[in-house]
Amino acid sequence: MNRARPVAAATGALVVVLAGAALAAVQTTRLSHQVSLDAARASALAAARQIAVDIADYDYRTIDRDFTRVTSESTGKFRSDFSTQSAGVRDAIVAAKAVSQAQIASAGVVTADASTAQVVVALNRTVTNAQAPKGSQAAFGLQMVLVKHGNRWLASEVNPL
Repeated sequence: MNRARPVAAATGALVVVLAGAALAAVQTTRLSHQVSLDAARASALAAARQIAVDIADYDYRTIDRDFTRVTSESTGKFRSDFSTQSAGVRDAIVAAKAVSQAQIASAGVVTADASTAQVVVALNRTVTNAQAPKGSQAAFGLQMVLVKHGNRWLASEVNPL
């Protein structure tokens, strides 16, 4: 019987150690997932902020490059819609000698996971052109859905607010 007590005590200690190790492993996995989710949210927000500025910021002198930049940051239906719509307004922007300068007023992530995010971005924009050389100012918002392709977030849906 004297041997039974040390064996029981050792077995009990082993169970406590294994339970503690299992709990630590679960907590580490949860923490790792949260860190990954936080990183995805931050990178999606940064991408959405840049894409929103690129959509609203253009210069008639560099319009083709400006539109190409937005196309390279987009995918799916938004990419095809933007290509079609930008081709339709290109000549009017050049003829009016329009320049739009946009700045982010605020932005926030609505939802996000490792591969998709929904972000809302508020912008302030000043547009100058041949008819309004001093410019006109406007504030507007965009609701964006981004999808992750490789290590890049691309806009798959953009809707005005």
